[in-house]
Amino acid sequence: MALSRERLRASYKNACRMEIEALKPGNVHLFADGHGMSAAQFMTSAEVSSGPLTDPRLPVGQRMLEAVRATRLAVATNTNLGIILLAGPLICAAEMGGDRLQDNLDSLLRALSVQDTKAVFEAIVTAAPGGLGEAANDVRQEPKVHLLDAMREAADRDMIARQYSNCFG
Repeated sequence: MALSRERLRASYKNACRMEIEALKPGNVHLFADGHGMSAAQFMTSAEVSSGPLTDPRLPVGQRMLEAVRATRLAVATNTNLGIILLAGPLICAAEMGGDRLQDNLDSLLRALSVQDTKAVFEAIVTAAPGGLGEAANDVRQEPKVHLLDAMREAADRDMIARQYSNCFG
């Protein structure tokens, strides 16, 4: 059974809330601002990004790009690129219904389009994460490979890319 948009949106916001409530020495949490960011900005980001991320009219890549844009507009900093990149495919896979989320996710990742790749690359550039270096299949360039291939290439140095490369398993 496919999950409703409302349920997926609430689940995403709950995951964001739980992440910011977790005590993480050296990182932003409810009891410690840091890196020029506050816990309130993370909560605002969760709210504003939840709409685009759960919009069934948009393909997965565009959802992630629009979620990053909404975050940038609301808080003017990168508070949630990682969770957007992780949650985007999971939300879309959950919308597909059935009883095997992993199978849905595998199908979704294999079906990502060139447009999805372009949108995800633009989302990463728009979020402007710290520590983004240059690499093969650089996100600042026009994509030359499928998103899954780019993620596989980066999997040894990026934990989010690793999730894509192993189908979140």
